[in-house]
Amino acid sequence: MSHSLHLAVAEEVRQRLDSRFELVRDPACGGKHHLPLFVGEHKARDTRMCCVDLMVLQSGKVRAIVEIEESGFLPTKICGKFLQATLATHFIHYSRSEGVIPYADKVLFIQVLDGSRCLKPSTRKDSQAKLIEKQIRGILPLYGITQYQLVFVAGKNDKQGLASVGEAIASQIFII
Repeated sequence: MSHSLHLAVAEEVRQRLDSRFELVRDPACGGKHHLPLFVGEHKARDTRMCCVDLMVLQSGKVRAIVEIEESGFLPTKICGKFLQATLATHFIHYSRSEGVIPYADKVLFIQVLDGSRCLKPSTRKDSQAKLIEKQIRGILPLYGITQYQLVFVAGKNDKQGLASVGEAIASQIFII
């Protein structure tokens, strides 16, 4: 299955980061491994919350989490992934030399939605998304997640939408 938007978002974020940051990608974004998030430092099935698409690491800590949804806009999916990532506290993977990577004191969570698939005429999905983003921001900080942004990108060729994702990442992680 082709994940062209995942790849485009990953490349946009990569271009915005300097040498202080590491971009970690799941297979849909061009990486080799899933990116599981866990509650606590113990890796187990009962402590695993979810896997995410991209993470930005700095100084051995998770600074940003990016989740990309190409299939459509479902509020339960959007809120569910956010909550699972919020409940988690660590990224743990056998491929990492440090093994257990905690969240930084401040973490940005950004969700990217494919607007070309879910923003159809005569729907109110854009208004619903803005409301969800506002409500989530209103409850932050929540555990380690301190910043939240929801961005619509109209497919892999939407240069402006992709740039807004890159700008959101750069503007937040360089100051938090």
